[in-house]
Amino acid sequence: MARLVKVKGPLEGEEFPIDKGVTLGREKHNSIPMPENRGSSRDHCKVWEIGPAKYAVADLGSTNGTLVNDARESRADLHDGDHIQVGQVVFRFELDDSEKPKPKIRAPAEDKRDDFAAILRGDKPREDKPMASELEGHAAIQIKERILQYSKKEKEGSQLGWDLSQTAGVQRWLIIIVALGAAAGLFWVVKNVVGGGGG
Repeated sequence: MARLVKVKGPLEGEEFPIDKGVTLGREKHNSIPMPENRGSSRDHCKVWEIGPAKYAVADLGSTNGTLVNDARESRADLHDGDHIQVGQVVFRFELDDSEKPKPKIRAPAEDKRDDFAAILRGDKPREDKPMASELEGHAAIQIKERILQYSKKEKEGSQLGWDLSQTAGVQRWLIIIVALGAAAGLFWVVKNVVGGGGG
């Protein structure tokens, strides 16, 4: 339960639980009567609960006013540790431990670094580059076919080290034309050499 603790004036250190609300003033009918406090009005101010763990103070038309943290206020919301001055007496407003806001616990920052060992083993895909198994449709089929073709060539021990079937259609025809041209040129050279030697 929130309370007012007297920090200046007679009976310093005395505590007054607020519960739902208290009134302060010189008259005895107040929750916190202060007949010896000459700076206080008969009915000076009130402090009350305005919501769960929320409290306020309001001046009741006093002559000298109610000060909250040295500022004259007609009404003010209270925070843990605020000082309320009524005449010559000063109170500190304190929330109960159960009413104080709980400190926010920050979740640990997520480690964004890739687990490279898991990626190399194939256990974890890279976030920016999906694994072939995650690709869909035609792209996945093409990748799988190329992997199988390269694997087959490697097992067969191809001397060329590459496969014409892996090249694009236009490139493949260009290679075939160049190869045919080279063969024709070689044939022409051989024919001229042999023909020249025979004449």
